[in-house]
Amino acid sequence: MTSTTLRTFGEAALDLVADTLGTDTVFGIPGVHTIELYRGVHRRGLRSVVPRHEQGAGFMADGYTRVTGNAGVCLLVTGPGLINALTPVAQAWHDSQPMLVIAATTATADLGRGRGPLHDVGDQAALAAPITSISETVTDPDHFAELLADAAAGWRTGRPRPVHLALPIDLLSRRTGPISPVTRPADPLPIPVEDITAAAARLAGARAPVLLVGGGALGAADGIRTLAERVDAPVITTGNAKGVLPEDHPLAVGFLLPFPGPLQMLADADVVLAVGTEFSEVDRIYTGADLTINGTLLRVDIDPDQLHTPFPATVGLAGDATAVLSQLLAAIPAGTRDVLADGASRAAAARDVQFTAQTDGHRPWVDALGGALTSETVVALDSTQLAYSAIHLLPARHPRTWLAPYGLGTLGPALPMAIGAGIGRPDAPVVAVAGDGGLLFTIAELATAVDVGRPLTLVVWDNAGYGEIRDSFDRAGAPRVGTETTAHDLVTIARGFGAAATRVSDPDAFARELADAADRPGVSVVVATDPAGPTGLSRPGA
Repeated sequence: MTSTTLRTFGEAALDLVADTLGTDTVFGIPGVHTIELYRGVHRRGLRSVVPRHEQGAGFMADGYTRVTGNAGVCLLVTGPGLINALTPVAQAWHDSQPMLVIAATTATADLGRGRGPLHDVGDQAALAAPITSISETVTDPDHFAELLADAAAGWRTGRPRPVHLALPIDLLSRRTGPISPVTRPADPLPIPVEDITAAAARLAGARAPVLLVGGGALGAADGIRTLAERVDAPVITTGNAKGVLPEDHPLAVGFLLPFPGPLQMLADADVVLAVGTEFSEVDRIYTGADLTINGTLLRVDIDPDQLHTPFPATVGLAGDATAVLSQLLAAIPAGTRDVLADGASRAAAARDVQFTAQTDGHRPWVDALGGALTSETVVALDSTQLAYSAIHLLPARHPRTWLAPYGLGTLGPALPMAIGAGIGRPDAPVVAVAGDGGLLFTIAELATAVDVGRPLTLVVWDNAGYGEIRDSFDRAGAPRVGTETTAHDLVTIARGFGAAATRVSDPDAFARELADAADRPGVSVVVATDPAGPTGLSRPGA
């Protein structure tokens, strides 16, 4: 092999990633330990998106993944680079999102010795292991190819979760030839015919069926719609599945799971088909109500361990939602039912819910926000009260358009996730909704958004601190401590990053500014003063 065909392992690794995953974009901050990876980025012509903090890289990769269905890729430096990104990695793990994290690590000779070289953290792979499906230190190029193949196969046939591969810095600079890809069988285990037949018979004979659909069904929208129409079943979605069935469809209940109507409908159903959901308490946190299923429970999940937790299935079908629904539809031919299940009327009754006084107070603001959204707009939500109301009140027509990472419940993901979503879906308008407290976790990514150069609207719900925590203190009868903190002037700060920015104090002005932002080519920030926030605080920038 001539010297002209040799390249560093870092270069060859990026070639293999691009060939195996179809990657065109990477997220990360280059460092002295990852120069060879970035040599590969340049050589391959990949797009490099540089956040202002590695946490931003992880959230951007997660947003990219959620709108495309393809694993986002992070390139991170040794030690602190990976550690800074562990929060978004944990978020992706919690919501079953694929992500590839490639991080440099200590030189091979120093691994496990605790000698304290630059960025050394002892066992880097062990740090990430609890929140990844694979976390290993790579020992040679062939090992890297095998692990990458394992990751890709696992994402196709199992529950998708992040993968972390640690590459020693001496391996990254080692000269090598092209790395041969490894293929892994990706055929799922067949579902017993008798299980499909049993589930189909129960659905076909049901008099009050209901579909409960979670994020594991995001790729199965056509099958969900066809099956719901065939058995005349209302469809309730979780937050991560919002839009799987267009919410103007007569059978769509939407994401109203926390409320009495949908919960009663589930309790009254003679057959419930749950597709790609773990029955997370997060989806009922708005009211904290319990969920009861009295009828037959059929479950479809790509993770066999999930089929009987926390509710055991009468019939459990382990497999990809699209494939399983196709088999069920084949076993329930059109015209099988001679009596409809009054699905549209039951769905309409379930949609008649009573919101809290707080959400009712948000309605004029949420209506203004809704007026600025198209059916294709991607909305990235942070943990903030306006977002909690918006996800229930506003409709979605397509899956992968509402990014609501409430499982882990960290603050700050909305802005960087919106950046990643905009890169993954350059054809779609993108809006991020964050609170003033949560935004400060990742506000530096406004600089990244401006650098990326595509339109993005950031809505900041300013309640002068941590409004939800403030209310929690009040409900508990505890004196508020540390809840009244905020930035002095968010408008000036946003302008300093190069964004257009304004503050509004009423819903009409909010609607006007959102309309202007939608027509603006760059990044726009609209700071909305929460009228229910603490009084007597100065909010400059109007």
